Amino acid sequence: MESDMEFSSNRHSAVLSEFEVPVRHPEFTFEDANMALIAGRQYFLVHQGLLTHHSKPFTLMIKTRQAEGGQVIAGLPAVSLEDPADELACFLRVLYGFCVNLETKDFEVISALLRISTKYGVEELRKEAIRVLSRSWPTTLPLWEIREKSVTSADGLYNPRPSLPHPLLIIELAREADVPELLPSAFYDISRYLPSQLASGHTPSDGTKRMLADDDLLQILRGKEHSARFFSTFIVNDLEGRVPSEFCLHRNDTVPSRKRACQIAFEAITFDLIRDVNGMLCNRNSDPLFAIADTFLMQTREDIPGAENEVVHRACEFCRMEYGAVVDAVREELWRKIPEWFELEVSNWG
Repeated sequence: MESDMEFSSNRHSAVLSEFEVPVRHPEFTFEDANMALIAGRQYFLVHQGLLTHHSKPFTLMIKTRQAEGGQVIAGLPAVSLEDPADELACFLRVLYGFCVNLETKDFEVISALLRISTKYGVEELRKEAIRVLSRSWPTTLPLWEIREKSVTSADGLYNPRPSLPHPLLIIELAREADVPELLPSAFYDISRYLPSQLASGHTPSDGTKRMLADDDLLQILRGKEHSARFFSTFIVNDLEGRVPSEFCLHRNDTVPSRKRACQIAFEAITFDLIRDVNGMLCNRNSDPLFAIADTFLMQTREDIPGAENEVVHRACEFCRMEYGAVVDAVREELWRKIPEWFELEVSNWG
């Protein structure tokens, strides 16, 4: 009975008009049902015991309905809900065990489950929805690296949108469902957009245009400025005019040009970064995490086992490894600062 839900153009279901009769949902019409749920223009014949077992809010709603009297549908007591019918159907599929693996579901399904499990206090389902979302919007740098690699082709083309939802949708969901741990990576992701793209908002497949709230836009722009300043400070402190390692293989070379080989190599990296300010190389200069890592990869990506590296200016192994340790430490520091830069409080950021 497992099937993906068809989402309407707006997740807020239409409300029944005064004389309109709800239609029975084709999937949830159990013959031994003992209650009905009305959502939008549909009703669901379900089991009270299952709902009350998973959800205290449902228990209170049912008790209130029994005390006050109310609607009856198909000869059963009915409770009206404000949830969209498609989201309620998805929620019931999980409760009844028809949908057991959320990792196979798309963002619309997961976000619906997160909203509705939060509303009705189904904590285990909420935790699972957050876990699945956190794979793409993580709190640790190693998991972010896995996410970025998964949306980069073998040719180096970075194309996240087909598989990852727009960060605006994540920000909206995190605010609505009170999941602050999703916000820092979403804020960092959206900060890589141009200011004009931030201001224009986003229109997802449901046709409902999303815009950043003014406060969020200001937070993102301030965070973007902090990360840009951090990146420029890194260039000045750790790359520009970098002194070779004390173990540099060229330190004692008598030929001046060879003696300065490692210093020249780092100067070449600095020049490439300056050229990339306008996106001349890979158009990912707005992502300091990537750009800092790329300064190390510039020295190694041409490596072919058993062949001589063809990079024109290449530092020796000692200088590269020493610089690699600096790159790792700087990127860890950058990641730790993301919540602070975007004025977010997250207890489990790592």
